[in-house]
Amino acid sequence: MIDAMTMISSTVDLVLKNAKVFTFHGIITGGVAVDNGKIVKLSKEPEIFRADEVIDAKGFLLLPGLIDSHVHMRDLQLSYKEDFYTGSCAAAAGGITTVIDMPNTAPRTSSFKALREKKAEARNKIVVNVAFYAGFPSRLTEVKQLAKEGIVGFKMYPHDPSEEVDFENEEQVRLYFEAVAENNLPVSIHPDDLETIKKLQSELQQQKLSDIEIFLGSHPPTSERKAIVKYAELGIKAGCRLHFCHVSSMESLAAIKEEQSKGAKITCEATPHHLLLTEEEIKKHETFSKVLPPLRSQNDNTALWAGILDGTINILVSDHAPHSFSEKQKPFLEAPSGFPGLETMLPTMLTKVAYGDLRLEKLVELTSSSPAKIFKLENKGMLIEGYDADMVLVDVKEKWKIDPEKFYSKSKFSPFKDWKVVGKVRKTFIKGLCIISDGKIVVPKGVGSIINISH
Repeated sequence: MIDAMTMISSTVDLVLKNAKVFTFHGIITGGVAVDNGKIVKLSKEPEIFRADEVIDAKGFLLLPGLIDSHVHMRDLQLSYKEDFYTGSCAAAAGGITTVIDMPNTAPRTSSFKALREKKAEARNKIVVNVAFYAGFPSRLTEVKQLAKEGIVGFKMYPHDPSEEVDFENEEQVRLYFEAVAENNLPVSIHPDDLETIKKLQSELQQQKLSDIEIFLGSHPPTSERKAIVKYAELGIKAGCRLHFCHVSSMESLAAIKEEQSKGAKITCEATPHHLLLTEEEIKKHETFSKVLPPLRSQNDNTALWAGILDGTINILVSDHAPHSFSEKQKPFLEAPSGFPGLETMLPTMLTKVAYGDLRLEKLVELTSSSPAKIFKLENKGMLIEGYDADMVLVDVKEKWKIDPEKFYSKSKFSPFKDWKVVGKVRKTFIKGLCIISDGKIVVPKGVGSIINISH
């Protein structure tokens, strides 16, 4: 702790005053003092410090910066969809101070060389913190090399036939799981079953069905559940931690609970779109609401909310998946899945808080403290003295309408277009540096940090 004399004599980098500061012990009306990127004091009177900069929070709510552990930043050969600058600006606009980038890029981030190349591309562009996943490398011996490079974990896409590893080969998967476990990392899994998808697609295409019906019918909840059970069982044998991405159905949650009861080390996530939208949305917006896993039924939504309340779902993520407008205008089965989400996750969830459907403490746990713990992001996820001053200042009362044309993301579309939401990001800080203020990026490219996880 810092004594009173030290406070009076010290000059810090920043004092943020007149804020309502969120802590898990209650909200403090006061502020924070920040020096060298760290919170050095959180109190009712932070202005006891002399500061190089003083910002009046005007009574707005100060939250830990969000950590979005499922983001497709694209760039490199896919920079026409998104790049590290536009993607990190979008994160800042959404109150997200740390993103974890997915490896299914071009080239895939499944080798030491590709990971180094991606980091080099990001370094001079990002305005938030960025950590990285890797895909499974073609050679088992490269798992350790990638782990040493500071990745948060490995990501696998069992439904993608272009992956370098044959995920239908259970013995091969077990060996990879064991290698990852030896390096004390998790494997994040897109739960879908390639065999089920191919079989159903073949059957459905013989019938007189619409493209939307074929898409939904070939990606049923049973495919998601089958993958969860299959890989959870392999995870138990290998002693590997697993994280199931964008869980979307009642069946999947039941499977996760069952496998956990058998000893599987599992965490999982949900997205705002699977919590708030149903398959009816696809009929309205067609390709612009196409996503994997697909939007499900209202019953599945209800089950997901129950999974949040009972703790089965550990974190919320955006699954930010930008594409070009022309790609989304292709025929339904040809159009890529996904849409931007960095700029809509916090306002849609704060709206649920405003209406009393979600506790603020639970939202902060799901979007900050829990992902920091799961992915071992040190000194992040909470507003605590000694932690990084990654923060977001929010006006929880402002009502506004989501307009994708104003996104920082290159993808100017969203299934949440014209949604009326409550809660507006006023300022976002990384290590005490304000990077966006009232919707305007106020820093140059490259002020963000690349996070390397130590093992």
